[in-house]
Amino acid sequence: MNKPSTSPHDSADSVPAHMDAHTRKLVASAKIMMVDDEPINMRVLQLHLTAQGYGRFVSVSDSTQAMAIIRTERPSVLLLDLNMPEVSGLEILRDVRNDDDLKQLPIIVLTSSNDPETKVEALQLGATDFLPKPVDANELALRMKNTIVSRAYEQRLMHFDALTNLPNRMYFSRLVQRLVKSSPAQTDKISLLLININRFKTINDTFGSDRGDDVLWTFSQRLQAVFDKSDDVSPLKNITSVSSHCISRLGGARFGVLLTFSEVLKDESGLLDWLPNIIADLEIPFVVDQQDVYVSISAGVSALSVDTRSVESLINNAETAMRFAQKLQPPGYAFYSSDMMSIAKRALRMENALRTALLNNEMSLVYQPKVNVSTGVINGAEALLRWESPELGFVSPVEFIPVAESSGMIVAIGQWVLESACYQAVEFRRNCNPNFKIAVNVSIRQLYEAGFHDMIEQTLKTTGLPSSALIIELTENMIMDDVESNIEKLSKLRDIGVGISVDDFGTGYSSLSYLQRFPIDQLKIDRSFIMEITQANVKAPIVKAIVSLAHDLELSVVAEGIEEQVQLDHIRLLGCEEYQGYFKSRPVNAVEFERLMMEDLRKCA
Repeated sequence: MNKPSTSPHDSADSVPAHMDAHTRKLVASAKIMMVDDEPINMRVLQLHLTAQGYGRFVSVSDSTQAMAIIRTERPSVLLLDLNMPEVSGLEILRDVRNDDDLKQLPIIVLTSSNDPETKVEALQLGATDFLPKPVDANELALRMKNTIVSRAYEQRLMHFDALTNLPNRMYFSRLVQRLVKSSPAQTDKISLLLININRFKTINDTFGSDRGDDVLWTFSQRLQAVFDKSDDVSPLKNITSVSSHCISRLGGARFGVLLTFSEVLKDESGLLDWLPNIIADLEIPFVVDQQDVYVSISAGVSALSVDTRSVESLINNAETAMRFAQKLQPPGYAFYSSDMMSIAKRALRMENALRTALLNNEMSLVYQPKVNVSTGVINGAEALLRWESPELGFVSPVEFIPVAESSGMIVAIGQWVLESACYQAVEFRRNCNPNFKIAVNVSIRQLYEAGFHDMIEQTLKTTGLPSSALIIELTENMIMDDVESNIEKLSKLRDIGVGISVDDFGTGYSSLSYLQRFPIDQLKIDRSFIMEITQANVKAPIVKAIVSLAHDLELSVVAEGIEEQVQLDHIRLLGCEEYQGYFKSRPVNAVEFERLMMEDLRKCA
């Protein structure tokens, strides 16, 4: 007989009292499948196992149907007789172990065969355990209990993240596969929200991995709370168009939320009502060692469709969208589109080409003059990186710098830029202006390298450039990423005489109370504010406020993007010390830059 058979004593009350509550629950819920060509054997075993608390049974006496029923019923444990007509137990055992969906199934072999070779073969084929017939029912029950408990523990380790207790990537993948198979008509309404904590490594580096784990655990709790519609403060409380299936930790500081929408999600419009609020809730500062630690979140959304039936495609598309979102200012969220894949493929080609760019001398520096507003003479320059690839042609820094940062190559590239710029600055000081200063941009990845300060010192020593002639430029958002740590790092540079300049000032979110604590020397006004100065009577209050603030903090000011005389006149009236822009010169190579400086010297002579 081939049918599920349930004991009339199917109740947790029949489980022996010596089992703990968790084991009782496991035993009571386990589905036991028996394959034996003698039905009487199965009925006897079922009676004994029922007395031990097992209550879910499937009995199969026709071995030719065994594999089909195993695939349908998905038992917790398979009790398998070896000696059966037509299809032997060894054949079934082999088929189960060769099936990707079944190969982890615990199989206890029961046989009257005394042949040791048969036993060895069964174990080699992957039998979990082996018992001779006639079977001691108590021993079988004990071995089954141990197998089920062990299996449950393995499944827990295999499918759940040990730190957050959330389902892991494997569980998530199998869940999506089941959803696609069980209701293919509804899969167009299923989407993945991939959430990443940006630059999480800096938390580990600054506070240690234990504190980093605390942040991840707290973040997971916060993530579950914001998707809990029963919580009155959840951003999804009154949103009926979306519900979450599963929240998973997919690895590192990356989390996935499987979402179901009431209708097919075609673009970002279906996210606008709730996703920004969820991101805002997730970005509330964490308290680590009595300090507020700010994090930023990037989120990518991809939907299951005809083109993304596989789980990996769903995750890869969400990852592509998430990386796109990381480039937004500030980082936010993005919905996957096919255009992003083209961008991602180009980024991959770019990353591969970058690996040999320095070695093949494809990179070079150009220099943007920094001009004294009062005299019109060049005081220094900002070194800017350029890349001419044989494969990709001219690649804008806006494109390749993020790729270099994400791949880690920015560290080697940044060191080359610093060393090359310092060597060139020594030449400019010797040939043109002994007071010349060079400004070099530094990325967040470089700043957080353990040996960054030592690398700066060694470069100055190697090139012979005085520390007072070097200015390190960082963006406003960079220095606010981890305030206390950055104050310490920048103070070390200041102590050896290196100048610190804050680039793109006014576009970020720096706090004035923090700004006065930073060991900085200079603010650079972003060109977007300078562009507003189109005629003499324009007030440009933000420019005026930045210059006033800088001077109150005893900082100098550089205005970027000066292209017209009216702009230069305006910043001169405000007392701005230096400017950069096409009004003086576009960025040029070292030979042309030296010519510009010599021209200034002749005018002043």
